[in-house]
Amino acid sequence: MKNVWSIICNNSSIDPQTNLLSLHNCVEEIKIEIDKTKISKNNQIVIPVNLQLISAWAIEDFSKENKVDVKLEFVSPLGEVLNEFFIVLKSKKGDKRLRSITNIQGIKILESGRYYYRVSKKRGRGFEVVSEVPLDIDIAYKIFNNK
Repeated sequence: MKNVWSIICNNSSIDPQTNLLSLHNCVEEIKIEIDKTKISKNNQIVIPVNLQLISAWAIEDFSKENKVDVKLEFVSPLGEVLNEFFIVLKSKKGDKRLRSITNIQGIKILESGRYYYRVSKKRGRGFEVVSEVPLDIDIAYKIFNNK
């Protein structure tokens, strides 16, 4: 299988009659305000956001069933992998394409900057990066008056 594209959005829908995919609220950047007095000691910030990482895959040999192991990583601006998870994509004989939709509930970040969702597929004993989707995060630190 070959990754054709990957994108981050808030949600998506698939029309049951036509099988057309609609992407809603594609996300390239998140801007948040954080109360500086409520940051944890390890400086990790959890953004309570629901996202979907959606990928389209072209099946190169559709004369047979196909299976590929995929690794998804959330990578910090410094290149540190903050989260990773694995999925298995399977297609039936005759399928020419496949979509994968991964739901993401909340993301942990360390600082402002460009983060990436990295999509890799298994090749031999390791994984080969097939797509990197940037997500810019801009944090404004404030001190809120709780009245």
